[in-house]
Amino acid sequence: MTLSIITVNKNNAAGLEKTIQSVVCQTSHDYEYIIIDGASDDESVNIIKKHANKINYWVSEPDTGIYNAMNKGIRKAQGDYCLFLNSGDWLIEPKTLENVFSEIKGKEADIFYSDKSKSDNTLKQYPYDLSLMILVKHTINHQNTLIKRSLFSDHGFYNENLAISSDWEFILFEFWKYKNIFNHIKTNIAIFDVNGIGSSETLERTKEALIVFKNVFNDNQLSETFFECYKLNLEFLKYKKFKKTVYYDIINNFGDTRILNILLRIYRRFYKLINKK
Repeated sequence: MTLSIITVNKNNAAGLEKTIQSVVCQTSHDYEYIIIDGASDDESVNIIKKHANKINYWVSEPDTGIYNAMNKGIRKAQGDYCLFLNSGDWLIEPKTLENVFSEIKGKEADIFYSDKSKSDNTLKQYPYDLSLMILVKHTINHQNTLIKRSLFSDHGFYNENLAISSDWEFILFEFWKYKNIFNHIKTNIAIFDVNGIGSSETLERTKEALIVFKNVFNDNQLSETFFECYKLNLEFLKYKKFKKTVYYDIINNFGDTRILNILLRIYRRFYKLINKK
């Protein structure tokens, strides 16, 4: 098996250096490395040139978005599988690819995926048997996913009309429509940069969710049902995050009284004003 590692970048020189270093130090060399830069005006191009002898292909030119850049990388790729390791993400250790190749040797899958390790030291674990509902609510991230390159030529590239959800849409298509084989691997592949464009639930992601469901399921009632499930899960995630805040601790300890809520709102307003200075 050969692997194409594709890194897309725009004006993230520090993150790009970290990503490149994690790739070129690998003990296994059964990969090609492709970098697609979006005409960066910081030090990104100089960093690419510094490592040019270890990069199989690179270009720095304008693009129309992250998925346009990723599609450019796919079109240049020659490997059996693609791994999208965006600038700021990094392979966990020098033996990562060696361990991955050893684990999947002799196994058949259209998509291999591992658990998601994040740069805030948290870990998202995925089951060995994926369900549609898990992929609707959480999906698997491309930084820890090896995707058979032929799926793109057979089923279509990333949807460039979406800003941050096209990889999610692609995975849903492969699971639901094409019934492809997903195989969980124990070796965690990469650390996911939580500061990236698709790292948190945003208004844009919520807006795109219904579009994704309509594209994949081609059924308005089913799409609306999944959209409601997605929004419920989003509210649950927000609540879990809220429970970790000092604000929640104060209310939980002293009671959810009207006067306390007024004081806390005043405190938050002053806190924001102070931090703007």
